Amino acid sequence: MAKEEVKVTILDRQFTVNCHKGERDALLEAAAYLDARIRTVQEQTKLVGLERCAIVTALNITNELLQLGRSEETMDLISEKMRSIGDRMQDVIEDTRL
Repeated sequence: MAKEEVKVTILDRQFTVNCHKGERDALLEAAAYLDARIRTVQEQTKLVGLERCAIVTALNITNELLQLGRSEETMDLISEKMRSIGDRMQDVIEDTRL
């Protein structure tokens, strides 16, 4: 797939990154989200410097993604248990009809 260069601005610094054609808007949205999150970290922690703020922000976002993944796994497990309970209830209902 063809790639294109996109300029993004994070903490008033411009970066040029490559992305697949058709993904430009998503990349710009991601950059705006990252910029906002880094600015929030700066305000809350008084950290200075793009590198330190970017690392703390990356850790925060990674932690959120990992928690989301764990909650999805939990939901899958709950759904499977609910299906199993439903199947057993159906078996009991069918047995009582006999």
